[in-house]
Amino acid sequence: MAAGGLIGLPGLIGLSSQPGCGSGEGPWEAASKPPIHPPERSPLESVFSPVHGIDVPRTVLECPAGACILLHFAVREDYQPSVMTDVLFGRPETDADDGQIVAEAKPPWQVERAAEWVQFNCCTFAVGEAIGLGRSDWLCGEVNPLTDGTNPMQVVLDSYYEQVAEFAPPFSSRAIELFATSSELREDDVVCLVGSSGPEYPHAMRVRRRGDRHWVVGKFGEDPILWTPLETVGGVYEREFDRVWVFRLIDSA
Repeated sequence: MAAGGLIGLPGLIGLSSQPGCGSGEGPWEAASKPPIHPPERSPLESVFSPVHGIDVPRTVLECPAGACILLHFAVREDYQPSVMTDVLFGRPETDADDGQIVAEAKPPWQVERAAEWVQFNCCTFAVGEAIGLGRSDWLCGEVNPLTDGTNPMQVVLDSYYEQVAEFAPPFSSRAIELFATSSELREDDVVCLVGSSGPEYPHAMRVRRRGDRHWVVGKFGEDPILWTPLETVGGVYEREFDRVWVFRLIDSA
């Protein structure tokens, strides 16, 4: 299950807060800088996706590190929403706040109907506002045949970001605490779960504070946007990554 890839988690219909949500504060306090808008080439030929059984339109952004190939999936009428209670349930032996669905996403992430969630993924959400992407863009986080054997997320990171921190997977209390209280992190830093091949990014998100702790806000595959502790995310992708890297826009002061 790679949220940066082409198969996401099951759909999610509810856009209201779920059990485990905390106070009424929202995840959108940090101001975004104007997007960079890399130049766009003429569209590539569509490519057939065996997973979806359709031809997928593609466009290319000219980034400093190379061509970034975006996929453009149509709204899928067979989308079956379900409530992601297993993600937000957390550890039943504690009363910890395990996160919530973002009830009111800001532009460009607002959708008019649930089926539109299938059109963009976690990598698009994590870096999209920095480079002018929107909800009709799918940014693969791994080398993929549909992107001509390239890793588009890697191209974006190499072009516009620098790595500023690395953490162990959030599978121990110490690792969780180090991330949540780190002085190295800033609002809107991009947090990537990193697999050992390529590298590949099964999930990407952004830092967003919750009180005095660092949380993350990110989109889960084809599902809506969640605001959660890193521990919640790590539990979902436990077998898919072995490092946590944090990136920051190069021109971000």
